[in-house]
Amino acid sequence: MLEMLMQWYRRRFSDPEAIALLVILVAGFSILFFFSGLLAPLLVAIVLAYLLEWPTARLQAIGCSRRWAASIVLILFVGILLLMAFVVMPIAWQQGIYLIRDMPGMLNKLSDFAATLPRRYPALMDAGIIDAMAENMRTRMLNMGDSVVKYSLASLVGLLTLAVYLVLVPLMVFFLVKDKEQMLNAVRRVLPRNRGLAGQVWNEMNQQITNYIRGKVLEMVVVGVATWLGFLLFGLNYSLLLAVLVGFSVLIPYIGAFVVTIPVVGVALFQFGLGDGILELFCRLSDYSGAGWQSAGTGTFLRSGEFASAGDYSVSGDFRRSVGILGGVFRHSIGDAD
Repeated sequence: MLEMLMQWYRRRFSDPEAIALLVILVAGFSILFFFSGLLAPLLVAIVLAYLLEWPTARLQAIGCSRRWAASIVLILFVGILLLMAFVVMPIAWQQGIYLIRDMPGMLNKLSDFAATLPRRYPALMDAGIIDAMAENMRTRMLNMGDSVVKYSLASLVGLLTLAVYLVLVPLMVFFLVKDKEQMLNAVRRVLPRNRGLAGQVWNEMNQQITNYIRGKVLEMVVVGVATWLGFLLFGLNYSLLLAVLVGFSVLIPYIGAFVVTIPVVGVALFQFGLGDGILELFCRLSDYSGAGWQSAGTGTFLRSGEFASAGDYSVSGDFRRSVGILGGVFRHSIGDAD
């Protein structure tokens, strides 16, 4: 048995490059595991640096220096974030307040509808169970207000942390993008010499991470904007809030799309009622988004034996999905007009 273990060890770890790769992986995972709290701003900055590297490289390719390219890209990125913070988020926040305010009325309508079910289907529904469920939902809604107040008080520390992030992360992103090569050279100096295999793994992983982050961001933007336009054309209440939720839901494949569907369908049902038009719209939306929710979630895909950018794939898939959603809304509107 011992001889077999020794043979396996010599066969697997006789290569110095394999040993170097193992040491780098163990050290990297250990640092992330034990110092994840301290490194959180750095990790956020690295993700944003991956996102901003592509436009920075494009500006550098047309003759702009690395310093000026990084400055221009970061200023534009911060401008977009400020636009979202002062235009999009206040409207979404206000719609969220309206939604919470209207939820008791929605629950009352649901309770009235549920009360009619035992009379319609006496063999399937029990009036006692329906009443217990309605009472449980009312109790949870009353407790939700207290929970929101407690969470607001507890989130003051989180607001201070967010303020630190708003100052620290942009500075770190700027220097990560501007001094990319210098920082990579500094990291290479502390790595083992026999790192040929580790370099190959890093090159492939770096391309995969770049494509994944770029594809996810493009997917979030396209899905969110297309959903918002569709909800506006359909006249759905809380359209911006629901569109923001749908956009962020792509970060969690499968589960995110399922969870965010519940408030969208609930708001639509309480606003329009259960009819053929709304069923047709949501069936069409599900048809066009069912495969699309996960299409760009993998980050990259194989095409002609090479790794292609997820950005092209995400845009094409989301464009088809957006056209399908808007087409369903347009057809539904025409049907109502007729």
